[in-house]
Amino acid sequence: MASANTVAGPSASMILPGTFSDYATSVQSAALATTRLAATTLPPDIEFHRSIHVSFAAELDSLSTRVLRLTNRLVRLAGSVDSSVGRGTLDGEEDVLDGFKSLIVDPVDRLFERTDMCLDDYLGHKKELAITVPALPNQSNNSSKKPLAPRGRLDPALQHASHLPKPQLLFNTKVDNWNESPYIPARTLEHKWCARVPLGYIFHDQDKGGGMDEEEKEKLSAHPYYYELTHPTFPTHLFCPTPTTIPPASLTGTDISKHVYVSTPSDLLSMATKLKVANEIAVDLEHHSYRTYRGFLCLMQISTREEDFIIDLLVPSVRDSISNSLGEIFADPEIVKVFHGAESDIVWLQQDFNIFVVGLFDTYHASRVLDFQKHGLANLLEAFCDFIPDKRYQLADWRIRPLPEEMLTYARSDTHFLLYIYDRLRLSLIERAQTITAPEASFSSAISTIIKGTISDEPAHVLLNDVLARSTRTALRLYDREVYDAEFGIGTGGWDTLARKWNKNALANSASEINGVRGGVTGEVYRAVHRWREDVAKEEDESTRYVLPNHQLFIVAERSPSNTAQLLALFSHASVPPVLRRRAGGLAEVVKSTVERVSSSCIAVEAVAVTTHVEEVDSAASTEVVVVEETAKSRLWGSVKGSSSIVQRASSSLFGPRTVAADEGSSYSASRSSLFGAALPSRLTPQSSMPIISTSRKKFSDIVTRIHRTLVIAPNQPQIIRVGSQTISQSSVSGSVLTQPAMPISTMASAGAPDGILGQVEIPFIPTDQRQLRLAPVSDDTIVVVGQARQKKRKRIKTSVLGKPPTGDQVVTGEDEVFDYATVPNLLDDLPPAPEELDTRKKKKQRAKGTGVIEYGDFRAPPRDMREVKSGNKTHTFR
Repeated sequence: MASANTVAGPSASMILPGTFSDYATSVQSAALATTRLAATTLPPDIEFHRSIHVSFAAELDSLSTRVLRLTNRLVRLAGSVDSSVGRGTLDGEEDVLDGFKSLIVDPVDRLFERTDMCLDDYLGHKKELAITVPALPNQSNNSSKKPLAPRGRLDPALQHASHLPKPQLLFNTKVDNWNESPYIPARTLEHKWCARVPLGYIFHDQDKGGGMDEEEKEKLSAHPYYYELTHPTFPTHLFCPTPTTIPPASLTGTDISKHVYVSTPSDLLSMATKLKVANEIAVDLEHHSYRTYRGFLCLMQISTREEDFIIDLLVPSVRDSISNSLGEIFADPEIVKVFHGAESDIVWLQQDFNIFVVGLFDTYHASRVLDFQKHGLANLLEAFCDFIPDKRYQLADWRIRPLPEEMLTYARSDTHFLLYIYDRLRLSLIERAQTITAPEASFSSAISTIIKGTISDEPAHVLLNDVLARSTRTALRLYDREVYDAEFGIGTGGWDTLARKWNKNALANSASEINGVRGGVTGEVYRAVHRWREDVAKEEDESTRYVLPNHQLFIVAERSPSNTAQLLALFSHASVPPVLRRRAGGLAEVVKSTVERVSSSCIAVEAVAVTTHVEEVDSAASTEVVVVEETAKSRLWGSVKGSSSIVQRASSSLFGPRTVAADEGSSYSASRSSLFGAALPSRLTPQSSMPIISTSRKKFSDIVTRIHRTLVIAPNQPQIIRVGSQTISQSSVSGSVLTQPAMPISTMASAGAPDGILGQVEIPFIPTDQRQLRLAPVSDDTIVVVGQARQKKRKRIKTSVLGKPPTGDQVVTGEDEVFDYATVPNLLDDLPPAPEELDTRKKKKQRAKGTGVIEYGDFRAPPRDMREVKSGNKTHTFR
């Protein structure tokens, strides 16, 4: 006890910084030894030893009670620190088995986490943040639940307002969709604001010009602000954020802020005056691309620290004044332009207004550098401003005028809180840069090559410099008109890109050729329909998705309809696009002409291939010639004196390799043949290289057919057998026996053979593949059906007098006898039943009684399988 009190004393239990390492090592050693002892020392049959040793059982119970008491103390200690744990106790073995996870594992994990955090604070690895990021909705307590984001689909009238007239028809500057020339800003830019290099001049560093790639060289020559962006002069207030930031006013509730709707040139000038004195502005754009081919901007949102501006870009007068009013503000490097995800916004400003952005800060890149889990603007608004935007309006039709209140609120939320988020992100970047080491602080070399030198030399600004460098890369983007590639289908709107995106490899550029056509008929129709859709979209200033959606494009290509009715039948009545309904005839004609063109080209390709093959065979055969010198001899006519040198082919494409010596001077050949006609060449000379017989397969088949027609089969001498009054002729040709009445043999010879030769009747020759098997007629009694029992014939009793059974000598036949109605008794005579009928009735009654089934009335007894026991009474105990 004394030793225990000494250990429990305050001096021994106190942990000092100098003794903490030794104490941690001793605790770990004790825990490891205890675990090893419990795993290896205790016997597996501990219950058996417990039952035979009373002292061992008592010590085991005492040790278990002590372990449970210490465990409960630790659980209560953990509950004093964290109120969510330590609410239960372990009283026995069942509590350990049931509540081990919730009462032991979870509190220990929380204790380890708190210990790790306290050690970081004590050792100086963790410092308080300059700002406090609000907890996300799933981390907050239940008392302050945030409203969930609206769910469901947007109203179709707001998503695709098909009833609206096209506002681009009222624009003073018309867009030429057929113009595919490259975009050159120097030709369209009227004035270069805030220029350090005059418009039309190109400045670059001497040590940098040789190491630039092709993309950088193109931007150097095309981008008018390339030098200003790669040699930036950011304002000093960008690197000095205010430690205390004031959140902006709410967009909902009583404390709602006002906005300014700019719809006239005078309002636009008033707004530009206010923006020129601001240090930073937040900008966002709303774009429309569904009812136009190239797309156009509909709305611009700009916010300062004091107010929000909503600029209506569909008003022609405001649209024409944007470039002169806001061009200088966007090009001024002293005014920081804050965007979120400005990849598309930079290009849209150049496309519609020739506006270039200098001094860009993209909050998307800041979230990437800070390693946020999600980088969307909605996530930043929820985390920093406790505001959940309705992202359904992101796909709304922004051509609607006047704008509904919900769409105005969504448009304002994109820039209303953006400057506050900009301040919070800068503080986080500076704070995190102070806690990382030097190798981690250097940003990527690919981004650092954009900017000459460093933006700020202070180590705390290294992450801020990285974000500005990434934003500069975004600001260097250039608008490029995409040229439709009909041959290879490359580009964002090419047919090859679309086929690969939809996993249609059989229609892609890498598809195999079928009869010389890439992808076969389906591939050629797909490319033709894709080109038709592109041309119609340019002509009517519609998007390709509006003219013919992608899934319907593949349906048309795969089905290949030949007329308008078949084309419209591929879709339901409501799913036919309006443009396709008006131009269905033109598309059907394109598909039909494409199919016919591919079919004709395939036939031509096959003909060319066959002709080429024949020419190759003939040329190969004509090169192999031999000179044969031989004296012609004939077995029939004798020998013919003289010799000649005849040039012949060593092989024939029709009959194969053969060499036949012919006599040029023979006069026994006829000038005309009844089989081959008069088209035979007279002779072959050494100068002639034409074959005797054509190599055409068709002509060869005709010759074989004519030969078969002239051939006959002469049967052998038949044997005449006289049996009684009949003469039997047995022929060996057909194998059949012919029986005919007896006649003189001379008569048979004269009738059967024209030449008087007995049995010489000519039978036309029939090829083997055209012969039909003729079977000799067999009687019905010889038919035997294997595997089936022969059906018994119905027997009829032949009686001459009613009531008399047939005698034994009477024959029972299956033929129907003539029924004698006179012998049948009349029902009106009321004759007594015959004795045979009475016997039949008695037998039926006896059979019914023998079954033991009680019948009620005239109802039929149930079937046997339904009235007998199926599973019970198997031992037949009960009868």
